[in-house]
Amino acid sequence: MHLFTILFLLLPILIQSRQQEISLNEETPIGTVIFDLNTLSSSSITYQLLESSSLLAFNSSTNLISIAKRIDRDTLCPNDETCSKCQLTIKFYDMFYYDILLLVFNINDINDNPPIFSSNTYSISLTENNIPGIKIRLSKAEDIDCASNGVQLYELTYVLHGHVMISSINLLLKHQNHTKNQPFYLLYDSNADLYLVVNQTLDREAQNEYIFTITANDYSHTVSSKLTLTVLDVNDHIARFSQSVYSVNISYSATPGTMLLKLTAHDPDLEQNARIYYSLLSIDGSANRNDLFQINSHTGELRLVSNLTHLESKRIFKLIVGASDGSNNAIPALTTVYINIIQQSIITITFGSNRISSNGSEVFIQENLPNSTFIAYITSDKALQIFPEGNHQGFYIQKLSDNSITLLTDRSYDRELKSFYNVSIRSGDNERSFRILVTDINDCQPTWNSSLLNINIEPYLMVLTLNATDYDEGQNGKVGYRKKGSVWPKWVDLVENRLVINCTNQTDSTCWN
Repeated sequence: MHLFTILFLLLPILIQSRQQEISLNEETPIGTVIFDLNTLSSSSITYQLLESSSLLAFNSSTNLISIAKRIDRDTLCPNDETCSKCQLTIKFYDMFYYDILLLVFNINDINDNPPIFSSNTYSISLTENNIPGIKIRLSKAEDIDCASNGVQLYELTYVLHGHVMISSINLLLKHQNHTKNQPFYLLYDSNADLYLVVNQTLDREAQNEYIFTITANDYSHTVSSKLTLTVLDVNDHIARFSQSVYSVNISYSATPGTMLLKLTAHDPDLEQNARIYYSLLSIDGSANRNDLFQINSHTGELRLVSNLTHLESKRIFKLIVGASDGSNNAIPALTTVYINIIQQSIITITFGSNRISSNGSEVFIQENLPNSTFIAYITSDKALQIFPEGNHQGFYIQKLSDNSITLLTDRSYDRELKSFYNVSIRSGDNERSFRILVTDINDCQPTWNSSLLNINIEPYLMVLTLNATDYDEGQNGKVGYRKKGSVWPKWVDLVENRLVINCTNQTDSTCWN
């Protein structure tokens, strides 16, 4: 082989890739065939699976891809209300065209989740003699479906002087339905916040309590919550947070007890009416999930209370925190806290159909296989480095991108010359390593220590142990012996690996000569 050709094979190779997008509805039944790779070519092609999701199954015999586990888009891509991007990918190495085939399954949302209020009942309070038009921020219903399948309609219903009053907001049509003389109505502003607008001056002596029903509808499901407004004589200021939205980054390895954030709200009232009490109202729209985070009601310190390692698919939590002063039924100030889970660099090694050890630290490659035999496919979320560097290390790198490569053999392995090669991988602050173990085949012939045996026979019995060597391993290296030729003297016999010469009862002079 020319030197130029050898150097070309040892260089990292950037190969071409193809991509095809397929539309797939969530909740498609398990076992459903969602794509046939045979439709991509009229020829029979073998594909090497490089990367996949546990939710999908690939049959290498039929080239069919099917659903392996339940696909719930709302769990797979949480907080993607706009349905901008939710995908499953499966990557193949095309053994015919020698390129990468990437199939991208775009997961479509269906309206399978109802809206949920964080509580079935809410209580708020407002002092009398208020200025008409005051807005009270309300907790919205959370719908984990996409925005197009989320809440489309809010409706406020209450009884005033014996008459049923209704105020509604159609989010899809951006239409608010209420009359100007209604004392209460709903408002949905440009920041997507929901408010109760008090459109008149309240008089506690005339009526000290109002009861409302707030309904949320996504055109498939309807839920309601009860809201009670109490009119007070005192405490005419409410608490306010210094920010309406907070964002905190933590890692999956954060330990319980870690303080994430110290929230601060202010109330311009004096003494007891200015004392602030903090409360965690909901986590991802649910008021019953308090096993992960906890807030100190007096200091506003938000802490982690349990490990996050069992939630590796979770990327973000949305917390609603309230702050109110010490009076009964005080109007709470609300703020949103986003807890972003930062994932450390992860190195993923796929050995394909190669046999590996139970802990993945060793991969077995048979000797005498052709050069450029597939060893492993390696990916990370950061740039990869492979050690040892340079040529003649037992492998060469086929670079797919800065953070994905394929390792191939740089020679036809000969176990009798070298039985293992070490590979180390570094990505960011993470390192992994494995060893390539070369497995044996029966490719070596036994060899004698000498091709000719000169024997001086001692009267009258002699046993010689035969010794031939086979450099193969285990059973492949075991040597057997047999007679060659049809005529052997009667006084010479072969028993396993022992040559027996017995002249005890022989009169033939050749036994001594």
